[in-house]
Amino acid sequence: MTSETNTDNATSATSASSANAPKKAVLLMAYGTPYKTEDIMEYYTNIRHGHKPSEALYNDLARRYKEIGGTSPLAKLTADQVSGLQAALDRDYSGEYVVRTGFKYIAPFIGEAVDELVDAGVNEIYGIPMAPQYSVYTAEKDHEQALKALEKHPGVTYHPIRSWWADKNLMKFWADQIVAMKDLTDRDDTKVILSAHSLPMRAIKAGDPYYDEVVGNSKAVAKLAGLRDDQFVIAWQSAGRTGEEWIGPDFKETAKDLIQNQGIKTIISGSLGFIVDNLEILDDVDIELKGEIEALGGTLHRLRMPNADPLLIAALEDKVVEAE
Repeated sequence: MTSETNTDNATSATSASSANAPKKAVLLMAYGTPYKTEDIMEYYTNIRHGHKPSEALYNDLARRYKEIGGTSPLAKLTADQVSGLQAALDRDYSGEYVVRTGFKYIAPFIGEAVDELVDAGVNEIYGIPMAPQYSVYTAEKDHEQALKALEKHPGVTYHPIRSWWADKNLMKFWADQIVAMKDLTDRDDTKVILSAHSLPMRAIKAGDPYYDEVVGNSKAVAKLAGLRDDQFVIAWQSAGRTGEEWIGPDFKETAKDLIQNQGIKTIISGSLGFIVDNLEILDDVDIELKGEIEALGGTLHRLRMPNADPLLIAALEDKVVEAE
């Protein structure tokens, strides 16, 4: 992995660290999530680049959070990932790294996290978007925010980690679960749906590698799990409400077709484009997809998410070491 060293701005970085403080940092970057109901409006406004959502849009998002308990567990799960990766790096590299998180749409923001790390004496940052498949439309925006913050801090080296879905540990996490369901997957009335977050088709048509990475990821996991081509399908979930064309087919429509027209009774859902139990999993899969399937007389089994599983932590550690 190539690194990007910022040398554009002549302003000196302020260091408040002791001589033995870690000089390297891992910055885990994600969308973030409202910490409480009162945060939803600000969070949604940030997603919409400063434009407040309409009352209808706000109420719909608030309803979805209410359906999963009021807020998402994403914040806690991200903190667990930070703790897990910190422990692994401390074990293997004796305090050489410090691990922090930065969010795109809620505090602590990516730029703020970068400033705090540099002020603490860090001079090398490994940025990891918490989405395994790379997209210019999403993951690259995280790197851009980090690099923008680093314009104030010349001499700090930034290592952008862009794609990590093919890590052996993450692949094993998904494949092992499918193998454990062999009694189900071998049945003619079972189908595995492997999915990821949809993106606007304009991004893909412009050359964004995301579609190819998701398809490659899905086929690789299926092969590792021993699935035949006719035992799984690839679909897309959680498309935005922008009125433009998004990548399809939608996984709810796919499930509907499988049950109504192809004799499928059992769906196994694996959301490979995500790594935590966030709103897109707890609502879009556990409530919406499950409801669609059960209304048609089918049954849904969902693969568990990596969250802070040791295999996920090992995958993140792999990427940091590879970027050295």
